[in-house]
Amino acid sequence: MRSSTTHPAPSAPAAPEQHDGQRRYRPEVDGLRTVAILLVVVFHIWLGRVSGGVDVFLLISAFLLTGSFARKLEAGKPLGIRQISGYWTHVFKRILPLAVLTVLGVLLATRLWYPAGRWHEIMGESLAVVTYASNWFSAAHHVDYYATDASLASPLRHFWSLSMQGQVFLLWPVLIALGGLWARRRGWGVRPALALLFGIVLAGSLAFSVWFTAANQQAAYFNTFARLWEFALGSLVALALPSLRLSARLRVALGWLGVIAIVLCGVVVEVEGAFPGYAALLPTLAAALVIVAGDTGSRYGVDRLLASRPMVYLGGRAYALYLVHWPILVFYLVFDGGERAGPVAGLAIIAVSILLSILLTRHVDAPLRGWAWPAASRRRALAVCGACGVLVLGAVGAWQGRIAYMTGAYVTQNAASQNPGAASQDPGAAATTEAETTGVSLPYAPARATDLFTETRPCSEEGIETYGMEEGVCAHPVPNAEPTQRVLAVGNSHTEQWLTALTRTAEERGWDLVVVIRHGCHFTTPEDNAFDAACADWVPRAERFVLDYGADVVFLQGTASTFEKDRAEGEYVRPGTEEMVRKVTAAGSDVVAFRDNPRFEVSHEECQRLGGDCDYTSPMLEAANPLDEWVGPRTPGFGTMEMNDLVCPEGVCSPTVGNVYTFVDDNHLTATFVRSTQEFFDARLDDALRQAESSRR
Repeated sequence: MRSSTTHPAPSAPAAPEQHDGQRRYRPEVDGLRTVAILLVVVFHIWLGRVSGGVDVFLLISAFLLTGSFARKLEAGKPLGIRQISGYWTHVFKRILPLAVLTVLGVLLATRLWYPAGRWHEIMGESLAVVTYASNWFSAAHHVDYYATDASLASPLRHFWSLSMQGQVFLLWPVLIALGGLWARRRGWGVRPALALLFGIVLAGSLAFSVWFTAANQQAAYFNTFARLWEFALGSLVALALPSLRLSARLRVALGWLGVIAIVLCGVVVEVEGAFPGYAALLPTLAAALVIVAGDTGSRYGVDRLLASRPMVYLGGRAYALYLVHWPILVFYLVFDGGERAGPVAGLAIIAVSILLSILLTRHVDAPLRGWAWPAASRRRALAVCGACGVLVLGAVGAWQGRIAYMTGAYVTQNAASQNPGAASQDPGAAATTEAETTGVSLPYAPARATDLFTETRPCSEEGIETYGMEEGVCAHPVPNAEPTQRVLAVGNSHTEQWLTALTRTAEERGWDLVVVIRHGCHFTTPEDNAFDAACADWVPRAERFVLDYGADVVFLQGTASTFEKDRAEGEYVRPGTEEMVRKVTAAGSDVVAFRDNPRFEVSHEECQRLGGDCDYTSPMLEAANPLDEWVGPRTPGFGTMEMNDLVCPEGVCSPTVGNVYTFVDDNHLTATFVRSTQEFFDARLDDALRQAESSRR
């Protein structure tokens, strides 16, 4: 007789019920699992909403586990440390292999097709998966389960529910053992004692879930304690089932009511943003009704549909189907570039997922479950679990080691000659061709997304008045008590990206450098920043800071680039920019305004991943610098500089220049490339300073 009490939902191919002559295998529970997994898959692929299917799985897993252990306790079988540890090794050696195989497949696909900037994230999450901490990983990384664009999701995100089940597989046997011990000492029956115990868990967890979901739904979604009540409800159903005596007609009604409620959950009822609070009562109570209905003995009962051969067959493969469908969907969307799969593509994803789940169950899961060697002892079962963990740890370790090697001395010791970046545009430099380079562009791919200027020395530590600007907006990267010049950089991230070069200049020349940066804002006027209330509030504070600080030189952004179709020139001067420049120069500071770099609709990294033509152009590269008109009597104390001939040599913005990546994304330069412009930057900054000085004469 089949039994799979050690399998987590949605993996268990069988469901034990009451003893004493009653059925141990309930095929309709396998069919219920099929309904749940199909809902999960369909909602993931097409609707992007919560279906309630996962909640059904959580309830079923606890129902199976609790029923099995309760029968053992009632039969007088011991449930001590030896039995519990044996259960742990047994269950995890059965569920880990398929999970690990999925993770290894995801790691390989990530290396081949996923944006390099997310490699480290996926590697870290893979370790969380095999340690059954994926839900906490998602919570710690502020994952939004309701994000509309599934192509941006992690291919391992769906492991959160399996991690939660793994945690319950560790906790529940301990609670049941303690409940059994308490029952024996108090002279109670096993089931009443356990019912009281899990009733307390249900009440406490549900109350916490409702409160936490209202306070922080995004975090509550992945919180184990906010989900324990769903497991507790499944346990209470298992404990109460032998005592329930319902008519066949009532059980027929309950069965259909339960299935209909599960299917309609998330379609008719607006549950998004409400899970896992009170809203999760709908699918879990509905699943409980189906289990209570059981075998109705009626040809009109829903159990006839659920117990049919196709439903039972797919239910036995639900675990593998759950594992593979989400990575297949995510990687398809990475290739397709869309947020959701269309009707035809979605059907293809479902077909491929079902086929793969059948193959994995037949050729991997079933042979491993029938493998006698690890079943012979706990040590062997533990060895299998350990081997699974080592496989993932080894893969991640080897990959990270490769990254460290490629970003270490092997590459950097010859970077000056083989990765010259902008220095390759110096006519006096030795010619460097792609054939003569290492073949590895810097920064190495996984670090590209974070290759930006960072400064952690806040102005508040230096006692500098910030006029109410929020923490982190003002920094003091180069302090100098006796500076040759006091320099202030102000603006947004496009000013910030040049600080990699400006800080080195300040250090070499004995300047004191302060920066006031707020991402997304423009140092123009509050009206020009009305699109963002925080920016509109920042501008007058930043203006007061700049005017009162009295720097010798203020470094800021002069033009703004765009890829918008209604601005065919690709560049414009934001309203209020010249007005702000005149205020600063009138206060006695010279102003150096740089011309913005081009920006693009699709980043080079995304373009390369999709295999497109990634040599971009921009209309602004064919036009003169608009700021040149400001130089001279029109704006005394003003100078301008441009670096776009280095970023886009001969008007072409390629992914790399001198074997160095130019852009982090679609509009920001890498710190590595900016660093390679240092000599050019210094020379052009000096020219701009001379412009400003001569215009005041």
